[in-house]
Parts: sequence; C-alpha cells; structure tokens
Amino acid sequence: MNERLSNSNSGYLRKAVEQPVNWYTWSDEAFQIAKREDKPILVDVGASWCHWCNVMDENTYSNPEIAKIINENFIPIKVDRDEMPDVDRVLQNAVMAITGESGWPLTVFMTPDKKVFFGGTYFPPEDMYGRIGFRKVLLEIMRVWREEREKIESGSLSLSDIRVVYKSVDSLGRNLLDDAFSYITSYYDIEYGGLGYGAKFPHTMVDLLFLNYSAVKGDDLGKKLGSFTLKKMYYGGIFDQVGGGFHRYTVDREWKLPHFEKLLIDNSELIYDYFNYYIATLDVEILDGLKNSVDFVIRELYIKDSGFANSLDADSEGIEGKYYTWTENELREALGKDFDFALKIFDLDDTVDVEGRKVLLRKYGLRDLVKLLKLGEEEVLNKVNEVRGKLLHYREKNRKMPYRDDSVYTYTNAKIAEALLYSSVILGKGIDEARWVVDKIMSNRGIISRRLGGGKDGLLEDYTSSLLSIISAYEVLCDPKYYDPAIDLGRKVISEFKPENFMDTPNESSSSMYLRGLLKLSLLSDEFKVDEERIRSITPTLTNENAQFIAGIINSVSSYVNGLAHVVVVDEKDGLAEKLHRVALTTYYPFKVVERVDDSRKDYVSSVIRAMLRYNAGKSRAYVCIGNTCSMPVSDESSIKQLLKTKL
Repeated sequence: MNERLSNSNSGYLRKAVEQPVNWYTWSDEAFQIAKREDKPILVDVGASWCHWCNVMDENTYSNPEIAKIINENFIPIKVDRDEMPDVDRVLQNAVMAITGESGWPLTVFMTPDKKVFFGGTYFPPEDMYGRIGFRKVLLEIMRVWREEREKIESGSLSLSDIRVVYKSVDSLGRNLLDDAFSYITSYYDIEYGGLGYGAKFPHTMVDLLFLNYSAVKGDDLGKKLGSFTLKKMYYGGIFDQVGGGFHRYTVDREWKLPHFEKLLIDNSELIYDYFNYYIATLDVEILDGLKNSVDFVIRELYIKDSGFANSLDADSEGIEGKYYTWTENELREALGKDFDFALKIFDLDDTVDVEGRKVLLRKYGLRDLVKLLKLGEEEVLNKVNEVRGKLLHYREKNRKMPYRDDSVYTYTNAKIAEALLYSSVILGKGIDEARWVVDKIMSNRGIISRRLGGGKDGLLEDYTSSLLSIISAYEVLCDPKYYDPAIDLGRKVISEFKPENFMDTPNESSSSMYLRGLLKLSLLSDEFKVDEERIRSITPTLTNENAQFIAGIINSVSSYVNGLAHVVVVDEKDGLAEKLHRVALTTYYPFKVVERVDDSRKDYVSSVIRAMLRYNAGKSRAYVCIGNTCSMPVSDESSIKQLLKTKL
C-alpha cells in the first residue's frame, strides 16, 4: 500500500493506494528526488468523479508492465484537481499550449525543475480508440530523455511563465451586454438549447446573462433562449429523472447521454440558475427541476455536522451509469400498475442505451401531458413525482450507490449554501443545512481554508465564495451576526488577493465571484467604494471567442452600468416587514442586495438610506434604490415589485 496516498485527505488519491505505480503527491520532495535521480516527472491530474480518470487508473496505471516502466524511469505524481485547482489550472494551460489538448485525466510530463515538455489527456495501455498507447508514449519519452535532452529543454515551458494574460476593456460602455449576447447566441443550438453542436455542458453564467439581457433590453429572446435550455436539460438524460440533480455534461447535443458523475459545484450553480429563472418566469417545470435538485443535494450529498460531499462517481458495480439506467423489466418491477403511466412520462424508444440499459428521458413536456391525460398541471406533476419516488425507492433498495467523495471543500460548500439560502425562500427547505455551512465558515474568524474543517490555506475561490455565502445569509436570514463577518472578510479579500482567473470553466470564475462580492459590499457599506477604473481592471476585453467564458463578469459589469438594486426593509415589528422582505427576495432583478433592519441596525445601512429613514416612521417600510436613485418608502408588496420591475 502506498502510504503517501493512504494518508492523504483526498478521496481520489486514496482510491489509488493499491495501484502498482509508486505515486508521490505534489510536493517539493518529489521534484528533489527527480533532480537527484535525473528522471523525468509524470503527473496525473484527475478527480474521483471523472469517468476516464477511473478508466485510466484501472486499465493503464494498474497494468503491471506499464507500472514497472513508470517506477523505474519516472517520478510519478498524482494530483486531485479538486484539492489543487491552482496546480491543475497552470498544468492545463501548459499542455494546451504544447499539444492543443486539455481536460481530465490530464497527463503531464515535466523536468525536475518544473518545466512541462509534453502532455495529453487519456492514454489507453496500448493503441486503441484511435489513441496512442501509453506504453509506447513512455518508451519514446525515455529515449528522448536519454538521447535528445536538448529538444526537451528547448521545447519546455516553465510553470512560472505559464500565465494567461488578459487585456482589460477600455471602457464600461452599455454595449458590453449587447455584444456579449450577440457573440454567444452565434454558438446557440436553436434545436436543442445550450451552446455548440457536440458534447454539452450547462453554462449557468450564460443562462443568467440571457435573462439579464431581456431584463435590460426588453427583448424577450434572451429569456426564451435560457428557458428553452433549462427545459431541454430538465427533460433530458443530463437530469437524473428519478433522483433529481444534474450530471456534469452530455456527450451529445441533445442532452441525452451523460457522463454520469454528479458534482456539488455543478448542482449548486444550477440550483441558483433555476431559482432565478423561476422567479423571473414562474414556470412550474423550472420550479420542479429546482425542487428535485435541492432534494438531491440534501438527500445524497449532505453529511450531518460535516457539510456537503464533493461528488458522486459515474460508475457503480463496475458499469458506467448502472445506478441511473434501467431495463424495462426493472421498470415493471419497480412500478407495477404505474408502468403504463411511466411510458407516457419517459421515452424508452428514442433514448440511448449504455451497457444494454436505458437512460430515462422525458417523452412529453407538461403541457402535452396535461392534454394527453386530461388532468391539471398540479395533478400531473404530483403523479410524475409519485412515479419518481417509486423508482428512487427501488433504486436505493436494489443497487449499490456510486462512490461518494466525502471531501468537504469550502468553495463548493459556500456555493451550495448561497444557492440554498436563496431557493429556500421559495421552497422552504435547505435553510438549516445552508446556515450550518455559513456558521462553520464564520467559526474560523476570517481564516478560510481549502476544506471546511480546516487545513491548507484557501484560494481566491474559497474566499470569494465564502464572502458571497455570508452576504446571502445576511440577506435571507436577517440576522445581524452575519454583517460584520462579511465586512471583515471583504476587507481581507480586497487587500490580499488580486483576481487572475477570469474564465468560467464553465463554473463561475473566481474573478467573477470577486466582482460580485465587491459590488454587494459597495451596497452594504460606504467603506467599499467602486468606480469604473476598478471594475475595468477586472473585465477582460470581450471577443467572439471568449464571450461565453466571461459571462459571469459581463453580468456584473452590465448590472453596475445599468444600476444595482438595493432594497432596505425597516422592521417596525408590525408583521409587515416579513412580507416586504420576502417579495424583495423573490422579485427578479439582475443584481440586487436585500436587507431587513430594525431600530438597533439603522446606523449600519448606507448613508443614502440612512438620511431617508425618518420618512413614514412607525410602520414597516421598504426603500428601493436603483443605481443612484432611491424611492420614497413603500409599505406594500406591489410597490416593491413595481420599483424592481425590469423590461422582462
């Protein structure tokens, strides 16, 4: 057993302890040994949820002949990309620059002085799938290392030199959102939703940009495109039609055939995505997707008194997707008399097979089911969820769950806490779990680590996501205990970090979270001033090629240009403030902060609001500011909706 891996906190590394490869962790020790023994370094970057990482582990790195070659001629290092995303990012950029490939597993060859000279992604043990075999790759690299070392030295890239340089925009013109929308829609798949015509990932930041565009421009095309994508995913195989929640991506353009891994980060952002689309559209199917996804993360990823687990594997019982796919006999056994009804819900004819088992897809949308069954929308949804419940019970009883990576990362836990806090206003669930996470983050008194329970220092993504989760707790829970920690953490983030990662991958970039946090702080306290120059420095120049990957930043920049919303509800203990607070949270606006304060907190609100607080004193009331313009106090829900009204 490899003790270096067995003592690791990483579930991905621990899964490799029985492999014959003598793995090291990413450490100075490994590079020093490589230098002393004059050996090249082989780095494997992957994650426990990654299907092809597991395939390469099982077929390539577990091959005794290949392991022998590696152990005798290389210093092998295994990296968990979830544990060390900063290392993964720089290695991905290096391999992309050299070979044009990136992704997971990432296979990297380096010199002892940390220069990358070759790499790729998945390598089978021998030539197959149209890919060169790893044995052949290793032998050729050994030859070049012995006989043509100068080629390696001249063609290698130093890690310290591998930085993606971004040019900042010249100005924050109102055309940024228009241009981004125009660029991104050129990639939009009109027939099936989403971006591109091959393998598809959800792009939640793009969805939110589409909604923002319609809200600002009054052109409902953005809202229609975003809603269409969310519906297509909800009907497709990327959505777990039985247990809720989303798989990471599909290998086809129709959202039918997923890789079956489920990640906390993806579901966190999709919950936030579906929440925003629901409050903007009031579409009951989007609400159903939201509800089932929240149920999934609480049921299958929450670990009491620890936080949320990182991911679920794609494979179980040695078969890809077995936990999620079905035979017709299993469906009959699980559903009994409801089997015929299930045939109206799920399309067993036009689906895809994996290992002889079917991926469940929706056959009809709600409107068609209502016509077909001659029932009301609520009755149909209740019946669909009743069938889901029976299938879930059967699945849990008769199948082995995929491996769960119980790593509890600060970044992903903060992201799910933020999403659950906002969605709890609609669903009434997830609030206790989210509160526990935020309180745990705050218990470390501003020291943010990679893991929620402590350990290595946090990265920018840990700090920014933590900041946003604390602000969301302050907004939703109305507890003043969250205010000062948000302000203190904001000071630390701004003073100690400089945004560098600008690209949504497609998960929101740390720079996008940094900008969101900064803008929210600017509404909460006069201490945090923002101006065009500062925001411009965080905003990369927009191009047709990068628009879909900087959508998160463009959303915030556009909101700053068009007016951030700040709602302050003054609670006079007459029972009205709760209603005003709820409607403020559940009325869509592209970027807003909501506060509820009483007499003890009036001195903490921004100076603009503070100067107006005497108006209508004695009755609960709300002040709504858009940009630099604030309303007179209002005490009815319809007025808040009107003041926050967009062009949707």
